[in-house]
Amino acid sequence: MSAGVYHYSDEYDVGNTPYVSASNMNNGIQQRINLDPDFKGNCIVTGKVGCTCFYQSEDFCATSDVNIFRPRAFNLNRKIGLFIVSIINFSENYKWNYGRQCRIGDSKKINIKLPVKMVENEYIIDPNKEFSEEGYMPDFNFIENFMEDVENAERGRVKDLLKII
Repeated sequence: MSAGVYHYSDEYDVGNTPYVSASNMNNGIQQRINLDPDFKGNCIVTGKVGCTCFYQSEDFCATSDVNIFRPRAFNLNRKIGLFIVSIINFSENYKWNYGRQCRIGDSKKINIKLPVKMVENEYIIDPNKEFSEEGYMPDFNFIENFMEDVENAERGRVKDLLKII
């Protein structure tokens, strides 16, 4: 986890690099600037005010009003990122505001409950307990398949709407 880096407005002009802020719109992208990215994409970003969360696919710059999450124990991709973002937005947004911001220390305490691996109705337990104190392991295949189903359903809805128009 890391915090963004503030850039004064006289340091940059309009460009191609996303500048992510604590905004809850436009995937957190305040504007596009001409600085080289400070952070690699394929990560999760939360605003300190409101803890609004987004998956960032592109390399980007970020204001100091955001926290950047990178997993240590698994490979993040867009589908897993979007799934986790949904959980954080659902479980955390109501807890934070301008007077009570979600800083790095607070972000480290966020507990993200994910579907766990099972075989024949038995949990697969990781003896190294890399993901939880109990040894439960997230089922990333389930998450990716679930998100694929969600995306396909939405594509179908969009096609149906386009037929009406």
